[in-house]
Amino acid sequence: MMDEFGRFLQATPVITDEAREAARTRLLQAMHEPVATSPSPLPRRRRPRLAWRLGLAASLALAIGAGVLVARGGEQPAVVPVASVRELGDKAARSAEADPYKITPSPGRWLYVKSTIAPLRQEPEPEVDRARRVTLETWHSLDGKQSALDDGRGKLVIHPTGPGLTSTDLAQAPVTPEEMIARIGASVDATPPSEFDEGHVTRQERIFLTISALLGGQPLVAEVRAALFRALPMIQGVVVKPDAIDAAGRHGVAFVYTGAYERSEIIVSAQDYRFLGTYGESVADRTFDLPGGTAHTVKAGIPLVWTAQMSATVVDRPGDHR
Repeated sequence: MMDEFGRFLQATPVITDEAREAARTRLLQAMHEPVATSPSPLPRRRRPRLAWRLGLAASLALAIGAGVLVARGGEQPAVVPVASVRELGDKAARSAEADPYKITPSPGRWLYVKSTIAPLRQEPEPEVDRARRVTLETWHSLDGKQSALDDGRGKLVIHPTGPGLTSTDLAQAPVTPEEMIARIGASVDATPPSEFDEGHVTRQERIFLTISALLGGQPLVAEVRAALFRALPMIQGVVVKPDAIDAAGRHGVAFVYTGAYERSEIIVSAQDYRFLGTYGESVADRTFDLPGGTAHTVKAGIPLVWTAQMSATVVDRPGDHR
């Protein structure tokens, strides 16, 4: 990570109403834009994936992480070193399999998530503000078909999650790492890359990003979560980062994929391998057109996505907190 991370461990600044409303607006838009899971027409204007679609969808729900887990306090268990990405995948999978909560795909109950993210620095630029944090509360139906959040005026807005792979699709037998790769790969192959990404984002990167989005954006049963974690080491190019930091300043270990323009991280606890959050950073300068035709350059080393799961639990309806 960059030296600037030390700044993030200081006190969290007060979140303004403007920032909170901007974040909600982006989340509402993101819920209509599935990531690499269904065919979609190419945009007229070149728009980056950098943190726009995947990052915003991740900001909505990557706080769900590997499942229904409540942030734990008190004494932490000793750190167990991880020697390889395969070992990390197995440890994270075992953690998912030991999840004491039960998620059964059902239209009747919801997953409530409280998360912390770094919001975009300035709309519509994709860089996130490393000095600010936004607290988000979202709800996700256990059948994977709907999401809900406060519209900023005290009213819950419920939206369909859109077409693409859902928790129900992934739970169909057989549930194996190989089958997860095959299903996600088929979905990626059926989804043309955007004009901006074409020729720059590999098939392996798209599969990694889709798994990242699925782990965060769907209330997955333990068997599926475990299979997805074991699938990550099967993606060529995925490595282990021994010290990663989530948006809450917690240190962990990460699955990492580095593409031509972005490095993406799925962060888990170095103690018990539960999901902590995500991080994405530009690794090369890239210039693109903003809406309206203004050119904008994203510099290497700039964070594009930063999230942290704080708590999550199954509830009876949107708006419930426990």
